[in-house]
Amino acid sequence: MLIKHNIGKLNEIKQLLLELPSELFLTPMEIISNATVGQHFRHILEFYTCLEKGVITGEVCYDERERNVLIETNVEDAIIQIEERITFLESVKSDGALKLKANYSTSSNSKVHLDSSVYRELAYAMDHTIHHLAIVKIALSESNGSSDIVMNLGVAPSTIRYRNQFEQ
Repeated sequence: MLIKHNIGKLNEIKQLLLELPSELFLTPMEIISNATVGQHFRHILEFYTCLEKGVITGEVCYDERERNVLIETNVEDAIIQIEERITFLESVKSDGALKLKANYSTSSNSKVHLDSSVYRELAYAMDHTIHHLAIVKIALSESNGSSDIVMNLGVAPSTIRYRNQFEQ
């Protein structure tokens, strides 16, 4: 199920990209610290790329992602990356051990190495994606009004379930 939900989020991004005017993809927005929506999508996708590499090497490090500018500036490149990440996710057939390498310091190069697993990192990727989609939703709402934006974009499944209790 975890793989299916990650794929669902990536397809949600793909659909949004297909509908999004290019100026909204490329325009720095003050409300999101002068970042662009494209930068947030790149950031999401590169975490999946890091995980894919980690499945091969046994070690995942999100700090060492590529930061491919083409993904954040070209919708077609972003869509290609989404499709490649979905192909990767569809290839994951079981959990497996991983080492997570990270540096949580802003002033030194000290890294921590933590035990993790493919499924644990997929859960993290899902939460990370939802978090950045919430930021994207704020940016898009600010720039063009929220009427065109999917209501549950960037909302955690637990929150959706909770809200649904009161709508019945």
